[in-house]
Amino acid sequence: MELSVLVDNNSKAGTCLLAEHGLSFFIEEGPIKLLFDCGSTDAFIKNASTMEINLAKATDIVLSHSHLDHVGGLLRLQSLYEKFRNAGIDFPSKNIIAHPDVFMPSESNILDSESSVKLPEEALQRFFNLILSRRPQQITEKLIYLGEIPTPKIIFGDYSPDESALVYKSRDGLVIISGCSHSGIDNIIKHAQDVTGVKRINTVIGGLYLINKEQEEINRLGEYLLSQKVERIFPCHCTDVEAKTILSKSVKIEEVATGAKYKWN
Repeated sequence: MELSVLVDNNSKAGTCLLAEHGLSFFIEEGPIKLLFDCGSTDAFIKNASTMEINLAKATDIVLSHSHLDHVGGLLRLQSLYEKFRNAGIDFPSKNIIAHPDVFMPSESNILDSESSVKLPEEALQRFFNLILSRRPQQITEKLIYLGEIPTPKIIFGDYSPDESALVYKSRDGLVIISGCSHSGIDNIIKHAQDVTGVKRINTVIGGLYLINKEQEEINRLGEYLLSQKVERIFPCHCTDVEAKTILSKSVKIEEVATGAKYKWN
């Protein structure tokens, strides 16, 4: 599996790629070319073009949850596909895989244009096959959409009950791919282990939702990751520098930025 970071809060030095408060990964696994989240704006589309990644060839779009910094660019993507269709450019049909509640209207679920016009599911069905599921979905033999994450013991104000994540079964253990981890990355890891039956965790990559958190809470997470013997940690997006610094005392922190690429077997 190869993962390319189309947009993150940070941009890789010397690339002239855009950064924003948002997240979007492009994942290639066998015949599947999967877009995981769409950032806040069309920055991921512009970066994909610069990185020579053809979004017309995407087969699947997974939405981790309904917050603007993960679904805001979806309308821009739909507009891009409309232009392709109008220009006579052929492209494969595409699935949107998400929790059924991802399109429910709420203050944190903003599938709106700049003029705040709601995007109905019917409009999406012109371009996408909607696979809305609370249950895990097998995307490839090794790549799985985790479905609904069990409700965490502690629920914060910006908890997103429609949150999900991806897991990849590499030969060296599980690779957990998270959008924001509002459900808690420990809770997501446990769910991935239950779904796959695999205990070994090789990698965690994505947002850990560690912004302005107390040191004690970050230390507890570091101890948990250490106890799970997680080999590689790539915290990004909603993980601030202070949290990364504290976590680095327990586990090795690796860099993530717009334009970066990673591979797992």
